[in-house]
Amino acid sequence: MAEGDGVLGDGSELWLTDDQGTLTKLKGLMNVNRPTLSVAKVESTDHDSNKTKEYIPGHGDVPELSATLKYEPGSPTDALILEHLTSREKRAFKVVTVSEDGTTEDNEGTMFLMTYAPDNAPLGGIRTATLTGQPGPLTQAPSA
Repeated sequence: MAEGDGVLGDGSELWLTDDQGTLTKLKGLMNVNRPTLSVAKVESTDHDSNKTKEYIPGHGDVPELSATLKYEPGSPTDALILEHLTSREKRAFKVVTVSEDGTTEDNEGTMFLMTYAPDNAPLGGIRTATLTGQPGPLTQAPSA
């Protein structure tokens, strides 16, 4: 594949920490975003700005993590998510992303979960659930 052709998301992973501090891979992951820092702009225009607005970087914000998983009520993944959600704790988590050359990168940080919403059990369709969480800044490193 030539550089810049894009990367298939196959092989992405989402890991959450249980109440014992053990990172556990969630099964049935269908999609997940890797939240990245966005920086607000703060206007700093003054009378010497020659009628052109000027800006400085403001506070950073890490947007919500969102993931869709195959929903299996009572599964180990379901139990882990429900326990983490009800704990209301910030815990370590990891998103594994796949590079164009097939190598992987760990994106780690802490996060508290905000929602875990199973679908409406579609007739004849696969069940899914959507998970959202609020992470802090992520660190990135090649997977071990």
